[in-house]
This record gives sequence, structure tokens and C-alpha cells, in this order.
Amino acid sequence: MSARRVSIGWSLAGRHLRLRAVERRLPLAVCFIAATALRVSLAFSAQDLDALHERFRFHAGAPLLAPAGVAADGSVCIGTADGYVHLLGSDGSFRWSHSVHGAVTQRPVRAGALWLVSTSAERIYALTSDGTLYWVFKPLSAPVSELAVDDTGTAYFVAADHFFYGVSAHGAVLVRAPFGDGQAGPCADASGAVWAENGAGNLLRAHGREIARSGPEARPALDLETCDAGRDARGNVWRAGANGALELARPGAERAEAYVVASAALLAPVWSEALGAVVVSARDGLVLVLSPPPQREAR
Repeated sequence: MSARRVSIGWSLAGRHLRLRAVERRLPLAVCFIAATALRVSLAFSAQDLDALHERFRFHAGAPLLAPAGVAADGSVCIGTADGYVHLLGSDGSFRWSHSVHGAVTQRPVRAGALWLVSTSAERIYALTSDGTLYWVFKPLSAPVSELAVDDTGTAYFVAADHFFYGVSAHGAVLVRAPFGDGQAGPCADASGAVWAENGAGNLLRAHGREIARSGPEARPALDLETCDAGRDARGNVWRAGANGALELARPGAERAEAYVVASAALLAPVWSEALGAVVVSARDGLVLVLSPPPQREAR
């Protein structure tokens, strides 16, 4: 984002606010204060984006209810509230779009050669790497958790009927196990298995058709709340802050660094080793791929 683009954003925002003042008979002073605040915010955002080194950006043209997903090859998959799925290459190039029924409600995940997308229409779509529909699965009960994939290509989720499901790479149900209310997960660990925690604190480990249950003492070495999606290889943790701020918590730092990168609220970011960058999604449809800033003293 350049200084010129910030100036244009201010000009348009000021014009918009003046028009709204006429329509709603708001005091012009109020509109001036709001527009000035927006100008300062946009300028700060431009400085922060320079510090983070923007690799590329994409606007989905519609709001997002779920953050973008990223594959091991660095491709980025974005699902929108109006039922579109977009794929970008690792260089930010546009690859394809595909329409689905309902809003995309969870982060798209890669399962082998397929992208899996869960929607508000109680369907899970499997799309190939070239955007072709491979299958559509309608669960017995609506998914209420994120999707997680093990190293066999089986996708797992917790459903509204309080069961834990596993779906094969061909769209067949492999697992249906009583679970209760979901507390955290499901998340894939480094061994290729998937873990989930229920409201009673009990854990479930899944791999293919195999299910194992254990108590809290068997907790895996990953954060089941976030699935460590925002953790990079150096142990830095990226997370969404307030008011469009992206937070970076470095190991040993007393405070997280904050970078304002968007004017809308952020969804949970995800780190990509393939890109060497963090993929950041905003609720207004903006997706940014940002390289980390150089090491600096904690503020």
C-alpha cells in the first residue's frame, strides 16, 4: 500500500462521510473527526505493511466468514460468504473459482490432491487442484468444527449431533463416534494423526478408521485451540488482534508486536512454510500474504 493509495482512501472516505452526513443530517464536525481518524488509521496501516513486506494481496469481492487455507505447496484457497471458492498460486496468481451452495463457514483444507470446503448448506465439497468438482458430501449432521485431515487423507469434524465423523478421500463415512460438545480441535499433529477435545476435557485421537480415547493427561504437544496454525518454524506466533491489527508474539518477548494491516476485523492467520509468510484474512474479503519483519526489540 503506497502513500498515494492512502490519500485516495482518505478522499473517498471523506466524500462518503459527507454524503452520509447529508442523508442522515449528522453534524459535519462528527464526520470530519471520523474521516480524520480513518486517515490516520490508513496511514498507520501503510507503514505497518511496509514493515511486514507484502508479498501479494487478493480481494474476494465478498465478506469472509472463515480464514483462507494454505497448502504445502503454498497455494491459497479462499471461501466467501456468498458461496465462491477461489484458488491462488504461491505467487499470488489467480488459478480458478468455483461456486458452492451456502456460505463457506470453515477454513478450506487440503487433503492430498483435493481442497475440502465446508458450507452453511451442510455440505462438504471436494475440489481438485484445477477447480473441478470431485464430490459433494452431505453429512448426517451439520459440521460445527473446523475440518482436519490426517496423513491418510481422511477428513474429520465434530457435528451438531455431538458425534465425531471421519470422511474418506472418496466422500464415504469411515468414522462416526460419540463425542459430546466439542471444546477444541480437531487438529492434525506432526505424526499425521488428528486430535479433538470434548467439553469434559477428554481427548480423542483418530487415524484412518482407528479411534483412541484418553483423558487430559495424554494431551498432544500442540495447541488444540488454534492447531498451531499461526506458529512458524522459529516459534513465533501470529494471531488476530483488535481493529485490523496482526499480532506477532516472539519467543521470550514480554509483549506482542502489533501491525495494523486492514480496516476490517481479522480472522485467524495461518503460517506457510512454503511461502515463508503469514496468510492473513479480513472479514471484508481482503487476503494478504506478508513476510515477517526483521527481529527487533520487544515494545
